[in-house]
Amino acid sequence: MTGSFIPKEQLNSYQRWEMSAFDDANVPSEVPNEAQPESSESNDSINNPTVVSLPKEVELVTIRKQSKEEGYAVGFQEGKAAGYAEGRNTAELEVEKEVLHLQTLLSNLTQDLHAMQQHIANDLLAMAITTSKKMTAQALQIKPELIVPIVQEAIQQLPYSVQHPRLFLHPDDAKIVRTHLSDQLTQENWSIREDDQLTRGGCRIVTNGSEIDATIESRWQKILAAIGQQNNWLE
Repeated sequence: MTGSFIPKEQLNSYQRWEMSAFDDANVPSEVPNEAQPESSESNDSINNPTVVSLPKEVELVTIRKQSKEEGYAVGFQEGKAAGYAEGRNTAELEVEKEVLHLQTLLSNLTQDLHAMQQHIANDLLAMAITTSKKMTAQALQIKPELIVPIVQEAIQQLPYSVQHPRLFLHPDDAKIVRTHLSDQLTQENWSIREDDQLTRGGCRIVTNGSEIDATIESRWQKILAAIGQQNNWLE
């Protein structure tokens, strides 16, 4: 096939083709007024699109981690508060138990101390009584002249006027009294009677109307009765 061509002289003037010329040929020059709003909305949609971006996997992991940590923190604080309250209540109960136990111990200790003090006081009193008895007996043995003031004190308990007074003494004490009170007893018509049943350190006085027991056993019982105690001289 033989190609054909057009001679240059036969060609009309030409115009170079450009992209804008194509666009102008396809786009209408005027747009109806009714279509303007729709075109504006379309332009707005194109120019300002609403972008909704979904979280990536890394972001989801971070969110889950943060939520987990926040949950742990909240749970820790709640558990800490609950544990503190429970621990405090338990501690208060334990303190109350310890206080009650301590009060019981102190009460028992007070009772024990009181009983101990009473027991010690009784023992001390008993020891004092025993010691006093021994000291009195030893004093009479060492200084038998102590019978003289004892007899004088017994005579003073009698009325002024007595008849036929009789003084009963241990034989050894009678000798001492005759030596020291002979003149006084003779003037007052006293009669000294010896009685070996009497304990040394005591005497008895008998008159027509009265009798005075000044034996050492009787005087000892009176002393102990004054302090609420009982103890036989011969024990």
